[in-house]
Parts: sequence; structure tokens; C-alpha cells
Amino acid sequence: MDLAVGSSTHKKHKAKDDIISHLPESLITHILSFLPTKDAVRTCVLSKRWIEKWTLITKVELDDSVFYSSKKKTSERKTLQQQCFINFVNRFLLLTGTHTVESFSLAIANNYDLSVLNTLITCILKKRVKKLSISSSEELPFSALTTHYLFNHATCLEELVLTRTSSYSAIEIPLYKISGVFLFTRLKQLDLCGVKFTFDKSQHIIFPVLNKFETYNCSWLSAHDVTFTFELKAPLLETVYIGQYWVNRESRRCKIKFSDSHLKEFTYSSNGMSQAIVLSDPSSACNATLSIILYHVNSDNVSSDSVQETESCVCLLLKQFSQVKRIKFEFQTQPNVAILSKFAMLSHLELRDVSIEVLLGLIQNSPALNTLFFKRILEFNHELLNSAAVPNCLTSTLKVVKFGDVQGDEHELLLAKYLMENGTVLERMSFSFDEYLGEPKVIEEFKEKLYSFKKGISFAILEFSNDYY
Repeated sequence: MDLAVGSSTHKKHKAKDDIISHLPESLITHILSFLPTKDAVRTCVLSKRWIEKWTLITKVELDDSVFYSSKKKTSERKTLQQQCFINFVNRFLLLTGTHTVESFSLAIANNYDLSVLNTLITCILKKRVKKLSISSSEELPFSALTTHYLFNHATCLEELVLTRTSSYSAIEIPLYKISGVFLFTRLKQLDLCGVKFTFDKSQHIIFPVLNKFETYNCSWLSAHDVTFTFELKAPLLETVYIGQYWVNRESRRCKIKFSDSHLKEFTYSSNGMSQAIVLSDPSSACNATLSIILYHVNSDNVSSDSVQETESCVCLLLKQFSQVKRIKFEFQTQPNVAILSKFAMLSHLELRDVSIEVLLGLIQNSPALNTLFFKRILEFNHELLNSAAVPNCLTSTLKVVKFGDVQGDEHELLLAKYLMENGTVLERMSFSFDEYLGEPKVIEEFKEKLYSFKKGISFAILEFSNDYY
């Protein structure tokens, strides 16, 4: 009986090996590349033919958080985890040869000797990686050698993601020991979070095929307290996102300059602004959508100097995009209307949480405006509408107005009435009610008042919905 069972088991294993043996080698490598790297290595013990196949995988994911033993005490477990991880990465880099790696992801959750980490990163860069992602929850200063390899020898990089996962740490990249113009010939996407760059002079970096540039909570610092320019030459650049949870005033010495680009989307989101952003040719952004989101610029714990600095930088930014056709603004605190630029080509404007002064100021400065969307206009003195000059766009170009998150308040009705009475070319005005507005009676009363305003006015359609843009 036991012999029969053993024979049956042997036949099953042989059948499995026969199936595996007939799989194409390229398919085996492709399948293994979809597994976490540690699992891919484990999987290779299923067949003698697979035993070395893990060294040919093209998509690598290394995460030190999976290298631990729950049977050990906390301190011992952490030490064991770190040592196992370093040993595994070293062995992997040693045995995988010189073949090109499509993507390499390195996630670091623990504190290591920085020289060891820099050696690992440098070795990874030597692997001719196409897509590289490095995330760290601890401080990770790049050494001069690592920075040198990143800026001078990462010729195969197509996508680079550097992420700090803790708000109390940073990935630090010093450029003060590097000089000259740098060229990333294949880089298409650059995504940075929590990275600190240190410069000792202005730097030019050429990205011939860069399409997307995104930064969040990054700092551009001067090594010698001098003003400098960080210039990105990127003729194919279409998308820029710059986000700051806090404003680092030390970055005010740095001017970020975009050259030779043809932008389609530009977003700046922060609680202030202390850094000049410049386009070498503002006309290159004429087809871009500009989005500016500013939070708490005038809060009690922000100095008047910071407010003035923000207004100055915002004014400069707006001037760079004075020829755009689409703009999205969201202000939790209201900017000085005097800083608003003229937007001669603007046809589409979206606003959120703005005052009536900002709304009127923007449409006064947008003579070609065709479509106006806004959510949550702040309460205002009703006399402001009576005393305001009628914007040119209301009598010549504005055809569509959409109110979002409507509460049914009096100031919303008055603004709608103002637009109806003065919008001589309006074709459609629509209202999307706030999802938390639970009183049907309020909605019906709001509609009745709107229809009473419409009497005697020849403009077209009033629409109502619960859709949100």
C-alpha cells in the first residue's frame, strides 16, 4: 500500500516536472517577474530547470519589511531582519549578472548603515535599470558617488520615483560636488516626494523625452546662501505638479525654470509660496490647464512677510500663464485681487471657495471667457454686486455658467440673478445641489425664485441636477 502511494506521488511530481520542462524559458522568466522577488526565488525550487531562473527576472521588488522572524525578541528580530535583507540584496545583485532590469523597486523601512545603502543603490544604478523606485521611511542622504552615478551614468532610466514615506525624514541629494550640464536621455517620468536637493550654483538638466514632472514636499536649497536657478530643459514636457504641505522659506533662493516645454497641465498646491517659477517662453503654455490651490495663506500663525512673499510669487506665476485658455483656482484664503493678471485668451474658468471680489476680479480680467464653473461662493455684502462694473465677457462671450454644491442660500440667488440680468449671451445656467441638502422644500423654493428672475429675460435654459464636477 505504501509503495503504491509512493509511486503515485512520484508520478504526480514527474508529470508536474514534464509540464514545467515544456514551458518556454522566456515565459518562465516573464511569470517570475510578476512575483515579489523573494517569492520568485522561493518558487524556483519547484523545478531543477527553474533553480537559476530567478537571476533573469526583469521586474524586481525588494521590501525589507518582509524579512523578519516573529519568534525573536524585538531588538533581535530587527537586527535579524536587517541582516537578512542586506544579505539577500547583496546575493541578488551578485548573481543576477549584467542583463538589463526593466524595473527595480527598493522599499526601506528600517535604519541601516548609510554607506551600505549607498553601495546598494549605486550597484542598482549599474544594472541599467529602466524604471527605478526607491522609498525610505528613514533619513537617506545620497553619497557623492551615488549622486554621481545617478546624474552621469543612469543612461537607461525611463522612470525615476524617489519617495520619503515619513514626514520626519528626507532623501537628500547633494549637487554641490557636481558641475556641468546633465543629460537624462531616456527619462520620461520624474516623481519626487520629500527629496532635498543642495546646490552650490545654478544647474541645467536636459530631459529630451521627459513627459511628466511631479514633486511633493521637495526642497531646493543653496549650499552657500546664494541665489541660483534650477533649469529643466524638456521639449516634450506636458505635465507638471508641484505640491507643498509646508513652505520651506530656504527654498526662496531657488528659481525653478522650465525651458523649451509644451505644457498641457500645470498644478501648484500648497499653503503658501516662496519660490519663483518661471517659463522661458510663456506662449509655450497657451494650451495648458493651470490649477492653483492655496491653503491658509492668511492664517494667524503666518507672518505678514510670508503672505506678501506668497502673493508676489503667485503674481509672477500667473503672469507666466497669462495666455492660457483653462484655469482652475481653489483658495481657502483669498488672494489680493490686485495681483490678478489679465487673461486675454481664457475661455474656461473653474473656481472653488472664492470670495465675490475674487470672482468678479477674475471675470473682469477675462474678456474672452466662455464657460464659468464654481463651487461654494463665500457669503458677501449684496451691495458689491450693485456697485460692480459689468465684466465685458458677460455681454459678449460668456455662454455657460454652472453652480456647484448649491446650498439654496440668499447670496447664491443674488449672484444667479446678477448673471442672468447681465449675461446677454448666456445659453445655459445649471445648478448642482449639495449632496447633504436634505430639505426638498429648500430646493423647490430656490427653483421658484430662479424662474421668477428669468421672466422677461431672453437667455436660454436653467438646468438642475445632483451631478458634481
